[in-house]
Amino acid sequence: MKPKYDRFWLAVALLVFRIGLTKAAGQCTPVSASIYGMYLKGHAFKTVKTTFNGECDLKCMEDPKCQSYNVFIGQNLCELNLRTKEARPEDFIPQLHRYYMKRGNDRAPLGSIPELPAESCGEIKASEGDNMENKEYWIYSDANAGNAILAHCKDAWQKLNTDPVCYGARNDRFGPFRIPKTGLVRTMKLVHKSGSLRCNPIDPDSYWGCTFFRYNNSLLTIITNEKGEAILPSTADMEEAFPTGYSCTEKHFYHLDGIDHKTPELVFRNLSNPLSLSRGQELRIWYGQDWKNCSEDGNNGTICVDVFALYI
Repeated sequence: MKPKYDRFWLAVALLVFRIGLTKAAGQCTPVSASIYGMYLKGHAFKTVKTTFNGECDLKCMEDPKCQSYNVFIGQNLCELNLRTKEARPEDFIPQLHRYYMKRGNDRAPLGSIPELPAESCGEIKASEGDNMENKEYWIYSDANAGNAILAHCKDAWQKLNTDPVCYGARNDRFGPFRIPKTGLVRTMKLVHKSGSLRCNPIDPDSYWGCTFFRYNNSLLTIITNEKGEAILPSTADMEEAFPTGYSCTEKHFYHLDGIDHKTPELVFRNLSNPLSLSRGQELRIWYGQDWKNCSEDGNNGTICVDVFALYI
């Protein structure tokens, strides 16, 4: 009978430990408390039959995937979860005779190990909050296949390219890149890495547009699909082209609040209908005049960017 008593007192010690304070990195950090009458629905990966109080805590600590657990009060049962209530607040719901407990400070951050991929960088941000680092995490590349990839996350944004995507301003010099993850995207952003473009040899250079007075500080950076159809911004969000008599008569420029010619990041507006993208799909970055093959003879320069997407 001694092993049984040893495990009992170990569980008691663990519970006392969790009620107190844990010293981490020279600071005292409060430990999570149980939340009675609530549980996390739909994220259990294991149901455990318990024989003594505190066994759920032990079972969760034994499995690196475990993020939290639900206890069935009076039934000697608990569920080990792959998520926390912070990651999935919509699934944290009330139910009598249950309680929820988040794993303590030894919890592996979501996406930090191959056994615990996240749905998106946004889910990791929700789970980890300000503790999320700017680095690579394990992310599902395809919800149907269940495959995981290492993806660079910068807060809720996922980086799509490996090498910088470079493009010019004339002669169909678009910048192609491929989508690494299937899913719905709310918007994208481009982060300047190097270079600049000019729409004529006289006016100043720009990262994202044309500084010629007639454009009135417009932006000319367009993301299209492989067919050349505008995605960001959509054609509907572009401004009317110049009157007849000017070579560029089709829509190819726009304005964004807070974005000018040398803003380091070009963040597109959120789409009213999220964009459905597939892994391996090619998208292209164009300079507006090059995209429409108009008024490009005097254009020059090359710009390189990183591409980020906000998956939902």
